Amino acid sequence: MWSSLLVAALLATPAPAEIATPVRVAAAEAVTLPGAQAEVLELTGALPSHCALTRAEVPGSVSGSGRVAVHLFGAEEGGRACDGWAWARIRVSAPSLVTTRPLAEGDPLDGAVATVQREVLAGRPPLSTLPEGATAARALTAGVAVDEALIRVGARPGEPVAVVLRAGALFVEQQGRAIACRRGRVCALLPTGRRVEGIWHEGRIVLGSP
Repeated sequence: MWSSLLVAALLATPAPAEIATPVRVAAAEAVTLPGAQAEVLELTGALPSHCALTRAEVPGSVSGSGRVAVHLFGAEEGGRACDGWAWARIRVSAPSLVTTRPLAEGDPLDGAVATVQREVLAGRPPLSTLPEGATAARALTAGVAVDEALIRVGARPGEPVAVVLRAGALFVEQQGRAIACRRGRVCALLPTGRRVEGIWHEGRIVLGSP
């Protein structure tokens, strides 16, 4: 068990290499992105001088770089539990798709992106896999981290599109018109006035599993 003096030194204004192991572990466990890494850059706050750090916990989940609260747990010399709070500045990086060349609006992204480890900002989760048929939603330069806001899947709103309804081995296809839809999905308006939502597969909107 670390001495109180060492714990105080670690939790005052430490360099990244000096961040206590329980804090680094807590930050890593709180990150929710697949393949992500978390680095604690700075820790502000400390346990009382008589309390030796044993573990730490970051309440909730971390989805990007930023400042998070850390609950510190420890023990006094007689074994009595003690705790305190600190603030950690965390840098999160994760596998992210970036453009490898300039793209015009509507250009296919397949073959124009590569996976790199990039810093992730809170509220801007990266894409690690490319949806089928994804195109650039606007002009992009090379080296841009691709997220859902920068891609379009399927036909543009107003364009004609084939809609396929699958039921086991049977399927029915009819024409509709593409309309705006929530991210990651594609929608169409059928001649009957019915709005449908599905996935983009082989140039068509598929309702059910392709």
